[in-house]
Amino acid sequence: MTDSPSYPRSLWRSALPPAVVYDRHWARWALGADSLTARLRGASSRFRVQLLGQQRAMPLRDEWRCLGMSRAAKTLVREVLLICDEIPVVYAHTIVHPRSVALDWPFLKALGTQPLGHSLFADPRVQRGDFEFALLDARHPLVRRAHDALGDAPVSGTSRLPARRSVFRRGASAMLVTEVFLPALAGFHPLR
Repeated sequence: MTDSPSYPRSLWRSALPPAVVYDRHWARWALGADSLTARLRGASSRFRVQLLGQQRAMPLRDEWRCLGMSRAAKTLVREVLLICDEIPVVYAHTIVHPRSVALDWPFLKALGTQPLGHSLFADPRVQRGDFEFALLDARHPLVRRAHDALGDAPVSGTSRLPARRSVFRRGASAMLVTEVFLPALAGFHPLR
């Protein structure tokens, strides 16, 4: 799990990319500061998490500094698909320094197919940082992983996928959560 040199940290911005700003549907999903899990549950009759993998691996080049690491080292990586009415709508990628798991994120090892968002938003000690946004093209490692996970339902219908990420902090530990919005999310609308 390494990143290509063509995807530096500068890909991520603190403001929504113009293409997303002008598409109100994507902006409504990307800007919600509350739990994406809760909003997806509200927009569908059946919500579930498909665990793609959870293991120690190298973070992408633009990720490890977000955790405050002084150099690249293996992190715990969790990858899932968020599925509404049996349709994958979000590919989520989470990294945390392994030493932090036992101290501040003990629930993570046994999470399985339970949504991460429920645990994060239920804990008053967890603080969410500001969002960063990007439009990821088909060459980006996270888009490639989402495509691989979808198998017979490839990522199509768009040349770039909107994504957001933020750092969650609990105690002295940080967790980076990145959410890539898949084209099928266009068929679902957040309740407001």
